[in-house]
Amino acid sequence: MGADESKSAAAPGAKDLSLTAQAEFSAYAHASRHDCWAVVNIAAPVYKRESRVAIDVVAVIDQSGSMAGEKIERVKKTLLFVISQLQKCDRLALVTYDSQTYVKFHLLHMSNRNKRTASDVVNSIRAGTNTDLCAGLLKGMEEVTYHSGSDRAKVQSVLLLTDGLATHGVITMDGILAKMRTIQQPEDHTKKRFDGTVYTFGFGSDHNAGLLEAISTQGGGVYYFIDSSDKIPKSFADCLGGLLSVVGQNLSLKLEMLGDNEFTEVHANHSVSWITPRKSCEVPLGDIQSEEVRAVVLQLVLPALAAASQDPVVKVTLTYFNVISSKTEIVSSELIVNRSDANPGDPDTNMDQQRNRITTANALKQAQALANAGNLDGARSLLNETIVQIEKSVSSQSNLSKALVIDLKKTLTSLQSHEEYHSYGQQYLCSKAQSHFQQRSNSVDEEVGCYTNTAKTECREYSKMY
Repeated sequence: MGADESKSAAAPGAKDLSLTAQAEFSAYAHASRHDCWAVVNIAAPVYKRESRVAIDVVAVIDQSGSMAGEKIERVKKTLLFVISQLQKCDRLALVTYDSQTYVKFHLLHMSNRNKRTASDVVNSIRAGTNTDLCAGLLKGMEEVTYHSGSDRAKVQSVLLLTDGLATHGVITMDGILAKMRTIQQPEDHTKKRFDGTVYTFGFGSDHNAGLLEAISTQGGGVYYFIDSSDKIPKSFADCLGGLLSVVGQNLSLKLEMLGDNEFTEVHANHSVSWITPRKSCEVPLGDIQSEEVRAVVLQLVLPALAAASQDPVVKVTLTYFNVISSKTEIVSSELIVNRSDANPGDPDTNMDQQRNRITTANALKQAQALANAGNLDGARSLLNETIVQIEKSVSSQSNLSKALVIDLKKTLTSLQSHEEYHSYGQQYLCSKAQSHFQQRSNSVDEEVGCYTNTAKTECREYSKMY
């Protein structure tokens, strides 16, 4: 994450998430109606490697014919790196797929002996035929769901890598997502459900970025776009570092408007469930990793008041499972707004940079739709307008706002021709939009470290040996 965001992270040594709320200005005149922006910040404590919990990882690897040669060799080295980073308390399973699916080994504790066994299996992987991506994904999810046993880890994840399109079995996005839901939300409530995360890795220019992004979003993870084989180890390392530093799970934020104030919009990285329209809602936020910040941006209407006041306008309640303490925690806060004729002061920098983040993520999504329809001029124009807007904002010099501009400018370079867009830009756009919506890193070549943390940085450094 950028330096500006890390200032609001929970203190080193803390085990709990912190929860704060801040309006854009320090005061709003009481006699007038106001359209107000505010931000709710959830900050995770600083990562400590020695205090982390055990994890279960299922690697699901495309071994179709197109993976032959350097790609499959890079993947093998990457898996050997993953094995090296796991401890005896952690477990790893390996699933490969081409036109068929193969469970190479079920979840194994990574003792020295099992590491040697797993490494031998990894080195035996060979490229095969077609790509039944859906079957491979489901087999990986089933491994977590049905083969975890009584010693299942608190953090469980499926890591899916492919270099191409789904060409065998269920191949449509709707069909694959529906199959995922049968394991995530089985109709038979007596059956176990998958409650881990799914991360996807798309290598090269031939994979379906939209499909991998959708799979990872539904699975509570992110999509990594890997444009060269040397980035395979670093991408897996970035993901692994995040999994090793998960501190909170099943975050749920409840927002309750007080008095005659109303919500007009709640900007979150997940769908908002309204309890009472414009007055109260719940926002599921998935998991949170060490040092991450989840900023939920609010738009409110503050009515005119007969007299000055300084009262709470929004009650904020966060419920989550604390992975470190193994307890369900509830944290509360309030958004207090000063309604007086005092000087409103300058806009809050954090509020402004989070608004820039939302603007950027939406612009990237809209530009992708324009480019997919063949309107590259419209896509470039939209992104240029967004750059100008951010560079004129009060938070333009914050690390986050600078990172947003860098991403937007890099995206522009991939929109110069239809050929360049389809070979690189489409995937890059898709991954960057998701990263800014989710507030989680999914790239290993960022000029400014946006959303990353200590554990991810350490793992990426270790991966250089592979």
